[in-house]
Amino acid sequence: MAPSASTTPPPSVSPQPPTLTLPTTGSQHPLFLYGTAWKSTSTTDLVSTALSAGFRGLDTANQPKHYREDLIRPALALFSRNSLFIQTKFSSPAGQDPATIPYDPTAPLQKQVRASVERSLENLGVECLDALLLHSPLRTLEATISAWKVLEGFVAAGKIKHIGISNCSLPILAALYSSPVISIPPSIVQNRFYEDTGYDLSLLEFCREHGIVYQSFWTLTANPGVVKSEIVRKVAAERGWTREQAMYALVLALGRGWEVGGGVCVLNGTTNEERMKADLEIVGEIDGIKEDDVNEFRDLLKTAYR
Repeated sequence: MAPSASTTPPPSVSPQPPTLTLPTTGSQHPLFLYGTAWKSTSTTDLVSTALSAGFRGLDTANQPKHYREDLIRPALALFSRNSLFIQTKFSSPAGQDPATIPYDPTAPLQKQVRASVERSLENLGVECLDALLLHSPLRTLEATISAWKVLEGFVAAGKIKHIGISNCSLPILAALYSSPVISIPPSIVQNRFYEDTGYDLSLLEFCREHGIVYQSFWTLTANPGVVKSEIVRKVAAERGWTREQAMYALVLALGRGWEVGGGVCVLNGTTNEERMKADLEIVGEIDGIKEDDVNEFRDLLKTAYR
């Protein structure tokens, strides 16, 4: 990683408490990741603001039509690399704008993945990524495993620490986890948390059994009805939170106490600095939520799905 030209000392910001443990390495994973999608030319400023507010995890992708991965690097200069969890994704040609695709889409799949990861390392100015996810399963399980094997090679080379997948169903996750061809099982699953997938309750149980970190996105946007529910209102009133804070806290509490590691993380993409700080304030209070309230919230999700 190129050294920073600045001599300004890193900002004095306490890192948020790491409470999730990644299964393959024992490394710590923040409860919140700052989501950088759709930030466009404001990416550098917003990532700088998020890190200064206390975020210690970043999610991006080498997908120029939705992410400016290259604009994250300037925001990292004043922060210790070891204090940050940096995660990006490989997006297949199907998810790219042909005008901005960051690799040769006519190349064999494994070369596409390799070129994308190498570009991500360059864009972010890091020697090693904390996590690299497939942005979605490929067209076939065989192709998904082929891409996965390339990522395993980067792990062996010390360029990636953890591998995961996004927008993934339980059957595909289970197939990856049990595949005799794969030597490094998924550490992370990142999915939209919403009614159409039954709030991934079955997939969450699989993650619990195997110590996988489940990353929730669109947690507020996709669930206005749940945010307005009585259990969310009750927890918000009791804790002195907004409904949005209470929703985040209850989703995070679904991953509380997983015996073999993993847990639930939330992607948070707010552009408002005060909301960044307010949301991070709940991190240390997740254990204070009553188990009865977590169970009521889980029951609500089951009912909403039906």
